[in-house]
Amino acid sequence: MRLGYILPETADATAFYESFEWDLPERYNIAGVALDERAPREEMALQHTDESGSVHEFTYQELANATDAVANALADTGVRSGDRVAVRLPTCPELLAIHLGAARIGAIVVPLSVLLGRDAVAGALDRTDPAVYVVDSAQGGPTGDGTTIAITPGDYDEGGALGALTDWAEPGATGPRAETSPDDSAGILFTSGTSGEPKGVLIPQSYLAGSLPGYHCWFHLFSVSDAAEARVWTPSEWAWAGALYDVVFPTLALGGTVVSRCRRSGFDPTAALDLLSDAAVSHSFLPPTALAKIRSAGVSEAPSTLDVVMCGGESLAPDLRRWAEGALEATVNVAYGQTEANATVGECRAAFDPTEGAMGRAYPGHEVTVVDDDGDPVACGERGELAVELPDPVAFLRYWDDQAATAETVRDGVLHTGDLVRRTADGSLVHLGRRDALIVSAGYRVDPLEVERAVVEHPGVTDAAVGGVPDEERGERVKAVVVPAANAGDDLDASVRSFVRDRVGAHKAPREVEVVDALPSSRTGKTARDDLF
Repeated sequence: MRLGYILPETADATAFYESFEWDLPERYNIAGVALDERAPREEMALQHTDESGSVHEFTYQELANATDAVANALADTGVRSGDRVAVRLPTCPELLAIHLGAARIGAIVVPLSVLLGRDAVAGALDRTDPAVYVVDSAQGGPTGDGTTIAITPGDYDEGGALGALTDWAEPGATGPRAETSPDDSAGILFTSGTSGEPKGVLIPQSYLAGSLPGYHCWFHLFSVSDAAEARVWTPSEWAWAGALYDVVFPTLALGGTVVSRCRRSGFDPTAALDLLSDAAVSHSFLPPTALAKIRSAGVSEAPSTLDVVMCGGESLAPDLRRWAEGALEATVNVAYGQTEANATVGECRAAFDPTEGAMGRAYPGHEVTVVDDDGDPVACGERGELAVELPDPVAFLRYWDDQAATAETVRDGVLHTGDLVRRTADGSLVHLGRRDALIVSAGYRVDPLEVERAVVEHPGVTDAAVGGVPDEERGERVKAVVVPAANAGDDLDASVRSFVRDRVGAHKAPREVEVVDALPSSRTGKTARDDLF
């Protein structure tokens, strides 16, 4: 199975940009590309550190065996091509095998973050109606109407067996292979929207092919041999496009080694530095918030093997970039993408010098324009909306069960990102913010209406407004301004934060709650949000 584009055995950055050419075959499957493309069976695919600190290694053959076991188990459960398979596990080998096993049979994977609250999980399950839901037995919570399988990650036997899966997915014969095309559905990734309800982004099998050019460019991996020697890690959870399609699947497709660590709580900068060194990580995707926390913790000695860091998900301050390149002794490339169109724009220091304050240029294979409100291109230097020309392998298929939102995003043959930019004379793009009110906090896109809806459900709150305020570490932080009820009680701040965290997840919950007598109003009687945030 081909990668989806032509990759010379040897190449440099300039040649990659100048000669890039798509080569999408009629049949394309993410599991097939990730497991069957290049790496010898005995090479290491995954090095995982479990919760106890023990390190486990899995070869490509062992990962393929586990993937086949999952594919067989799903098929035996009655899952067919096009059915949904939801999974909510911390970063672990079992999670990877479930992703790949579902892809093998043409099922649509619905990854759910362990950070999500009860209501958010229940909503996602209700909307996608998965035939099978695999969940960490320690999490509990909503289960949906399909078959629920609870596992406890761990218990890795010698030889790479995934002990937590063996009761359900016993190793055995080669699993079924679906004959999927590049345009067939591969997953539903939930991301914040502007309607108060997260959007389910339906992505195609070709999403992996479309993400790979960016991977080559931001990590400076232009030859087959260099890519195969890479050891790549990100602290980002394997429920988001930035982890799965910027690190995990591309690394496997090119024969490298994915480095992972089980994580159920917040980012630990000291543990991250230890892992970068102990696991000999050569390339890493670190969001700006992670870099800021590492800077605060201090770096006594740079990780000796780290070569390139890709930084995305939010704006990277120039001073933080300079610090990271000095303290970590690594090249830092900024990259941009969104779930609807991943890895379309970014830097490649091996090919061109970055423009300070910009987020880079279009990566090979992707055509982007800057347009006005009517969809017409604007002149260089003028403010406009970033749009991705279609067709593009990395573009989403549609929003799940939301035709109106799909029609609003895809118009006249282009995908409207909602991000405002201007183009500089050298072709770089400078990000100027969002058209909507989305809050970008520590790389997560948070819809204030979703959070606001949860806040006003609190029995001690009669009215509320939610917005984003500047934060040196997170870019923005979520703030709630609330009007208390007569029976609000003491410490409404902590009570609201805990209440909302349980419903929408810790990454979306307010980090600041201000109690006021009344919300300010505009002339038309609407909440004057500009006076609050």
